Amino acid sequence: MWRPWAVETDGPLPPDLLERSKQVAESPIGTVESFPIPGVTALIRSEPHVWGYDESGALIKGCFQSGGVYVPTGHETVLAPDKSGPSKLEITVGVLTVLSLAVGTAATISAWKKRKR
Repeated sequence: MWRPWAVETDGPLPPDLLERSKQVAESPIGTVESFPIPGVTALIRSEPHVWGYDESGALIKGCFQSGGVYVPTGHETVLAPDKSGPSKLEITVGVLTVLSLAVGTAATISAWKKRKR
């Protein structure tokens, strides 16, 4: 099962996928091509649309041919960045890493100073 790429959940189309979908759009309607992206393989299909967008992003009606991009239904988000922020565990690991590096640096400097005496 496939679902259309959704910018709201999947993020913007990667530039190489966007470029290839434009090329597939110029193929005969019904042309289908797989396109690997990190973690999933997308599907590009040349298909008719009764709407589109102009250069300014305004919705326009008409008969257009486009390269529709689809991903497997099991991938609810593809490339969208995680907007939840770091977890408590990630923060703790980061703080402990910084403290460990600080203690190690202080110990190294102290050892160097003792050798110079």
